[in-house]
Amino acid sequence: MAITRIVPPLSNDEKKAAEAAFQRAPFNPTWSATARVVYNGITEVMARRDAERARVSQTELELESEPEAVLL
Repeated sequence: MAITRIVPPLSNDEKKAAEAAFQRAPFNPTWSATARVVYNGITEVMARRDAERARVSQTELELESEPEAVLL
């Protein structure tokens, strides 16, 4: 049996923090501690995603610049 977890809706400042994080805007220190958690969580995930995309792009560039391998 699956366990259902009921999550309350985001507060106004949590919504503002989420939007700021997605827009890469700075955190407003007047927002709540839970807004900070929302902001930090989103920015951390976005940073990991950006790093992975950069790594993949760099690998693709390296593969494109290598001379064709000789097939034996």
